[in-house]
Amino acid sequence: MTSLHPRGTVFTRAPQPSEKILRAYETLAVASVHEAMGQRNLLRGVRPLASGAHVVGRAVTALDLSGSNLTLHAMLEVAGPGDFLVWTSQHGPVDSAVWGANVSESAAARGLAGAVIEGHARDIADIERVGFPLWALGVTPAATGKTRTGWGNVPVVCGGAYVRPGDLVVADGDGVAVVPLEDAEWVAEAAAARDLRETTTLTPRVREGKSLFAVREWAGNFPADGGHFVDAEWNQSDTESGEK
Repeated sequence: MTSLHPRGTVFTRAPQPSEKILRAYETLAVASVHEAMGQRNLLRGVRPLASGAHVVGRAVTALDLSGSNLTLHAMLEVAGPGDFLVWTSQHGPVDSAVWGANVSESAAARGLAGAVIEGHARDIADIERVGFPLWALGVTPAATGKTRTGWGNVPVVCGGAYVRPGDLVVADGDGVAVVPLEDAEWVAEAAAARDLRETTTLTPRVREGKSLFAVREWAGNFPADGGHFVDAEWNQSDTESGEK
């Protein structure tokens, strides 16, 4: 994705979600947020490189040219406590490492909430030691150049999701989701309601031995699309079997 602004432009400001909104997402899982938004705005392909993290923060974005991560480092000059760095390249996913141990140390020292990169990382043992919440496509030792500038704090497409500076980013062991800032309040309410239904209605019934097939009422979808049970083994002849 190419910005309308001249290459090398890094904006130092972005909208700031309220503390109330940030707190509302502290206990909400990415799966619940994703479902509440109608299964939209999930960053595809990324996975956590530091286990156990659940974070929410304000999106700050870096859009680099392929083969460089110079703008990523420029954004670490801009980003601060509670920010969640979202990085991608002008041509989408990259195979090289745009993040390493020193970047994790720097991001942690500056108080960032986390980061997601549509690229790879290296120094994985040290990244795990630092424990900074990082989501990436994978791990590789391949280096990345630092000679070409891109854009900072502009809208980007990362992992197939549209991310604007100031949007809300929620990340956990399942992945990363972005919530448009103007939708953050109702999405939080819908996700919390979904979680409440799960814990008070669905989970107790499943623990009693009822199947999700029945509890979720998927049993109605099954015959509607031609599903049926046959009281027989698969290799019995039609005359030996009976449908039910």
